[in-house]
Amino acid sequence: MPQIAIICLFSLSSVLAYFFSITFPAFTPQAIALITIISILCLKKKELLIFFIAAIINIIVFTTNGLNSPVFFLIYFLLFVIAFQNPPSTTLAYSLVLILFLSQSLNSMYSILPLISLLFITPLAWFIGRQYLENLKLNSFLEKDETDVLMWLSLKFKNGIYQIIDSSSQLLSQPQLTQNQKEQVHKIKDSAKNLLNSAQKLKNEIDDETEND
Repeated sequence: MPQIAIICLFSLSSVLAYFFSITFPAFTPQAIALITIISILCLKKKELLIFFIAAIINIIVFTTNGLNSPVFFLIYFLLFVIAFQNPPSTTLAYSLVLILFLSQSLNSMYSILPLISLLFITPLAWFIGRQYLENLKLNSFLEKDETDVLMWLSLKFKNGIYQIIDSSSQLLSQPQLTQNQKEQVHKIKDSAKNLLNSAQKLKNEIDDETEND
C-alpha cells in the first residue's frame, strides 16, 4: 500500500472519530462493535487490522473527553505500534493530526499535560520506528550476504579447490619431477584439502544457525 494512502487512512480514523464524538457520542458502543465485526470479517487482510485498531482507540479517546480521557494512554501504545510497522514519516504525520484534533478538547491547565506528553512521545516513537526499520534493513542485508557466502562456498570456492587437488594429483604422477618438487606439490595438495575441510565446516555452521533461526 502506498505510504500516502496509509497516512490518509490513519488520519481519516482520527477525523471520523472526532466528528463522531461531537455528533453521535451516545452510539459509541455500537460503533465499536460494528468496527470490531468488520475487522473480524477482514482478518485475511492483516495489513488493515491496525487501521481498525486505530479507529477503535480514537473513538474511545475522543468520546471520553479527548485529552481528559482516562484511557488517553492508549494513544501512546497506538503510536508505538504504528512506529514499528511503518516508516517514521507515517508516525510523525499521524501524530500531528492527532495533536490538531485533540487540542480541541483543551480546556484547562491540567488537560495541557497530556498534549505536551504527546509532543514528547511523538519524536520518541519516530526515533524508535526509524531504528526498528534500520534493523530490519540490516537483517535483510545480512541474510542476503549470508546467502552469497553459501553460494560462493558451494560453487566457486569448492570447484576451485577441487581443480587444485586434481592438478596436484596429476603432477605427482609425473616421473620427471624431482623429490623436492613432489614435496612442494604434496604441500599444495594438503593445503587445498585443509581449505576444503574448513570451508565445509563453515558451511555446516551457517546452515545450523539458519535452521535454528
